[in-house]
Amino acid sequence: MAKKSIFELDLVRIAQWHRRSALVVWVLVLTWIGMILTSINSIAVPEMVSFLVTIVYLLSLVLGMVFVVILQHACGASVLELVLYSILTLLLSFLMMIASLSRASTILTLAGVKPGFVGVKRDDLDRLREGHCRGCGYSREGLEMLQACPECERVPQVI
Repeated sequence: MAKKSIFELDLVRIAQWHRRSALVVWVLVLTWIGMILTSINSIAVPEMVSFLVTIVYLLSLVLGMVFVVILQHACGASVLELVLYSILTLLLSFLMMIASLSRASTILTLAGVKPGFVGVKRDDLDRLREGHCRGCGYSREGLEMLQACPECERVPQVI
């Protein structure tokens, strides 16, 4: 299977799964902090709290693996790459999630949006939709191919 070019990718899907994956990474970080705090002997923590933190951590690992596979599929990864990503995510969860986010961030940056701390802003999703201006997100329906955008005056690039 040939690699897809950036023009063949579903950029909105990548942006949405990038945001979800970034949130899972933050949940992992917060559960790590919770696990560290519950393991310190000077803090008296009920067993139930420790158990709940562990359950949240395990669930976020599974969610992370699923989100990484979906995000990599949206980025155009092959079946072999998807299998490797899922196995490595279980073994090296945090590093693989960061690598997956990095790949998606690169694609989104090349598409003209800037992924933030927790992904692409919802306002920027229109800029990724097919048939919309990459500058402002205005719908170009009814406009000629090389006509400037009536909102931001950006002329689309043709390759």
